[in-house]
Amino acid sequence: MKVEVIGVVGFGLMGTQITQFFAQSGYEVVAIDVNQDALKKGIDTIVSGRFGLRRLVERGKITESEIEEIIKRIRLTTDYSELRDADVVIEAVFEDMNLKKKVLQKVSDIVRDDTIVGSNTSSISITKLASAVKNPESFLGIHFFNPAQIQKLVELVKGLLTIDVVVNNVRSWLSDVGKVSIVVKDSPGFATTRLGLTLGKEAMLMVQEGVATPQDIDIGMMLGYGFTMGPLETGDLVGLDTRLRIYESMYEMTKDPKWAPPRLLVQLVDSGYLGDPSVKPESRGGIYEYFGQERATQVLKKLGWGR
Repeated sequence: MKVEVIGVVGFGLMGTQITQFFAQSGYEVVAIDVNQDALKKGIDTIVSGRFGLRRLVERGKITESEIEEIIKRIRLTTDYSELRDADVVIEAVFEDMNLKKKVLQKVSDIVRDDTIVGSNTSSISITKLASAVKNPESFLGIHFFNPAQIQKLVELVKGLLTIDVVVNNVRSWLSDVGKVSIVVKDSPGFATTRLGLTLGKEAMLMVQEGVATPQDIDIGMMLGYGFTMGPLETGDLVGLDTRLRIYESMYEMTKDPKWAPPRLLVQLVDSGYLGDPSVKPESRGGIYEYFGQERATQVLKKLGWGR
């Protein structure tokens, strides 16, 4: 599988992270969003965001001149026709079935027949999304984890019509660029989201019931179970609004009340608490800001634990 040009459609939180990772890895990336404002905001995040290139310069991982080289490998556009030369295209728009299908149909109308198309969805059926593309046998879920520049894991989701050779080729290619892939069948929430949502909901319910504070719950999971980040701080990082959409999507797909979002989560999002403000500048904060607590990772870092 030869990959030289990668398309990323949706230049928000995950799209910018995926773009940054591949540009840092030496690939040309075509990044698409609806307008120039969204593209500018995205490139600013890649350069100056919490996990951006300037942070790597500060840590001595790259030089200032390398920032320019990486940015030059990113082509920003609102024009889907720019995807004609892409070998792999990753859709990374919001967790909305109809929006994803519209985007995937546009992508499918432009790309070559041998282009692999993937969705970065964390919960929506790959089989359903495949109905929007002309070659469903080469369509699969390519689920990166936040922050994609750092997290090694990629969850590959095989739809009903996805052929094995495509999954195996993508898995091998991702291994070559330093990622570790797991393969799962198409099922609501796949494997990682299903488990992560279960733990995240129970943690949120414990806060809602007054069992313990967010900080104490997360420290308990970190020191007691070896988590590098607790479920509530992870929720803040992913985005509380994103988590809410995923719970709603899971509930819609399964009709199982266990996926109904916790009341506290709904209220936080309704009040403008969308997640960690260092990742979501428009947010009033996450659950930690609402409860006025220092994040568990920072508390333990001061005690000499963790990275």
